[in-house]
Amino acid sequence: MRITIRGKTYSVSKEEVEEKLRDVEPEEERRARYFIEIGGKEFPIKQVLNQTLNLPKLAFSSQDAFIVLEKLGFEITKRN
Repeated sequence: MRITIRGKTYSVSKEEVEEKLRDVEPEEERRARYFIEIGGKEFPIKQVLNQTLNLPKLAFSSQDAFIVLEKLGFEITKRN
């Protein structure tokens, strides 16, 4: 799927995201509120895009990550 973040276009699939994060451990992000589950682990959504697209976390917002991951078919959960 082609996605655009802040004017740049990337090509990524749900399977690619899952593959890239298979052997990665979730980061402890105290401020993170939104997560997806991959391989039985909960990942903060910004970590997912950071790892998958090699983007610095400051280059995109949580809203950008939410929209992209939702379009890819991930179920996003919210923590308080």
